[in-house]
Amino acid sequence: MPRFALDFFAHRLEAAYLTDPFHAFRVNLESVTPAEWDIRPSNPSIGPGSEFGPEPELSICDLTVHVAGAKQMYANRMFGDGSLEWHDIKPPSTAMSSVLTWLDENHRALVDGLARLEDDAELGAERLFPYRGPQPVGRLLSIVINHDLYHSGEINRQRALIRGSDGWER
Repeated sequence: MPRFALDFFAHRLEAAYLTDPFHAFRVNLESVTPAEWDIRPSNPSIGPGSEFGPEPELSICDLTVHVAGAKQMYANRMFGDGSLEWHDIKPPSTAMSSVLTWLDENHRALVDGLARLEDDAELGAERLFPYRGPQPVGRLLSIVINHDLYHSGEINRQRALIRGSDGWER
């Protein structure tokens, strides 16, 4: 029962979430202060009347709730009964500690589900994609990994806008 691909996905899942010192989603949240958590920064490149409305920016809290909810959804779809719908996801309060705990729990559900797979052949098993239609587990895992990395960049951007910085320092 080979697990080469499963081990690769497990490594990439952890790197995108926690272990890559530059790109990991959770690492990029570490320097966010409680005062920065729910600020909706202004973006001078998006003026009034844009298609995004007068207050287009998301807070770091908003982004983190989104990522945590997606992790819950994908864990259910890949490793659970597949019945969870987006409207069923109930985030905790928006308090920073509550959201971060929920985020970690939902990530752990993905890691534990992946660990339960017995061999690489299970990556080809089709599960219901959150937006309908079946997709192989391997493709769904790739989506989750890329999702973490994408939103990690957004955390960096929002932090830079909040701090009035043009860099990515933490």
